[in-house]
Amino acid sequence: MDTQSRVRNYLVRYGFFVVGIFLMSLGVALTVRAGIGTTPISSLPVVFSTAFPLSLGTTTVIINVLLIILQILLLRRDYPRFQLWQLPAGFLFGGLCDLSIWLTRGIEVHAYWAQLLVSVAGTLVLAVGVWMQVTPKVLNLPGEGAVIALCHVTGAEFGKVKVIFDWTLVALAAISSLLLMGRLEGVREGTVISAFLVGILVRFFSRRFTFLARWTQPIKQVETP
Repeated sequence: MDTQSRVRNYLVRYGFFVVGIFLMSLGVALTVRAGIGTTPISSLPVVFSTAFPLSLGTTTVIINVLLIILQILLLRRDYPRFQLWQLPAGFLFGGLCDLSIWLTRGIEVHAYWAQLLVSVAGTLVLAVGVWMQVTPKVLNLPGEGAVIALCHVTGAEFGKVKVIFDWTLVALAAISSLLLMGRLEGVREGTVISAFLVGILVRFFSRRFTFLARWTQPIKQVETP
């Protein structure tokens, strides 16, 4: 495979990855605007951004850094150095979260049916973003990296660990919200909707859009005899 094709492949894959991260941030912002609970992975950042004078992007970056540290502590020498690129990816996601919050600033919903609609729409956008982020096999975001590290240490299946990890974050967010503000913030029925729908939707996109998956796969090095 010639150099031009490889460069094009990298541009397509990393472009797909970045667009996916942006859509993830937009999905998170929509669930925040819905006001009935955000996604599990963003529940802690939302709580801390509400309790303290910090933006959602800032608290997202802090949580991402802590998740990277958790991976290093779990894997130690087995931690792939390449995954340190999760740090700039985490900063990018945090920055895009703040951008998406700004872009959705005009969305104000008060009727419960409208809140549900915006929450489901946000979950759909988030799922598309997750699918686009994982499909090109470029890099893990810190949340997924932490789940993979836990799988490596425990030997458990990714799906099971992912469910436990997400609901642990939700529980921590609920406890933190009650302790810091005396009320639930960022954790409601919208969180449950997101927790169940995202995985289902990502699997649906993966099965239905296999041509895009093939288009964004890394080019394998062909060994010459």
